[in-house]
Amino acid sequence: MKLSEQIKNDLSFVAGALMPGPYHCFLCGEEDLIGEDGLCDTCRAKVKYCPNPTFLSPLDGITVGLQYSEEIASAVIRFKKGGQKEYAAFFTQYLSVPEEWHPDLIVPVPMHPLKKWLREFNHTELLAAYLSHATGIPYSTRLLFKTKFTFEQKKLNDPKERRSNIRGSFTCDPLVKGLRIVLLDDVFTTGATVYECAKVLKRAGAQKVYLSAVTSPSR
Repeated sequence: MKLSEQIKNDLSFVAGALMPGPYHCFLCGEEDLIGEDGLCDTCRAKVKYCPNPTFLSPLDGITVGLQYSEEIASAVIRFKKGGQKEYAAFFTQYLSVPEEWHPDLIVPVPMHPLKKWLREFNHTELLAAYLSHATGIPYSTRLLFKTKFTFEQKKLNDPKERRSNIRGSFTCDPLVKGLRIVLLDDVFTTGATVYECAKVLKRAGAQKVYLSAVTSPSR
C-alpha cells in the first residue's frame, strides 16, 4: 500500500511550513527547490531503494524502503534524537504494507518509558500513526511494551551482544492472540530487536508477525 494523497499533502505542508525555510531538503538541509517528496534533485538522485532483506523466524515477512546511507542515517538521527517530528511524514512515504499480509494491526517497536520521557516522544509511534492514516490499518501502542532499560543497540557491534542486550526486554498483552501484526521500526540492521518483539508476540499467540522498516543496509 503506497502513501495516500493526504500524506503527500501533509508532507508538502511540512516541507513548506515546518522546516527552517520553505525550500529546505529533508536530507541535505540545503535551501533549494524541492519536490513533493521533500527532496532536492541532488538528494533524490542519491536515494536508493532497498531490496527486502532476508529474514528468519519468528518473522513472517519484511519490507524495507530505503538503502541505508550516511544521508539517511543523519536524517534518522535528526528525527529520533533531534526532536524534528516533521520527519515522520517524510519517512512514511517509504514505508509499505503488502496487501497479501492482510494485517489486523500496526504495532510500533516500543521504547522504554524512561527513554521516551528523556526524548519526549517515541519516533516509531509517530511513524505508525502516519502509516495507519495512509493505509487505513489501525495501530496500537498498548499491546507491546519495553520493560527493561537497555544499551543502545547501535553501540554494540557484535550480533551476539545485541541479542543478549535485548533479550527479555519486551512484554505484550494477551489480546494479540490470533492477530496478524505489522511491527514498525525505523532501521533494520541485525534484527535483534524486532526478532525479540516477534518472539514475544508469537508466544502470546499472534498469528503472524511482519516488519515494515524505513531503512536497512544493503545485503
